[in-house]
Amino acid sequence: MTRSSFFSGLFFICLFFVFIKIYQHNLLIKLNYEKQRLEKKNLKLKRKKNMLLVELFKLKDFKRIKNIAEEKFDFHELKLSQIKTFTHDIKKKDKSFYV
Repeated sequence: MTRSSFFSGLFFICLFFVFIKIYQHNLLIKLNYEKQRLEKKNLKLKRKKNMLLVELFKLKDFKRIKNIAEEKFDFHELKLSQIKTFTHDIKKKDKSFYV
């Protein structure tokens, strides 16, 4: 092996490693951009989730539901005097009850 072929081989090996290093650096930059894009998307989705949770809790609010029931459906709270109970005495052995 001559001296010039040794140095040319060494030059090409060094050049190959330089290109490998450049490729790795470009890949690292690409992955960092991808990471930033995904973090932004994650943050946007978290904000949307929080807004939807706030809206859900607003919709589940008892006072709001009560107002809708009273205004739209004309429901009102029952007074205890309006409630009637019917009891059946089981000890009497009423045959019609069991049929």
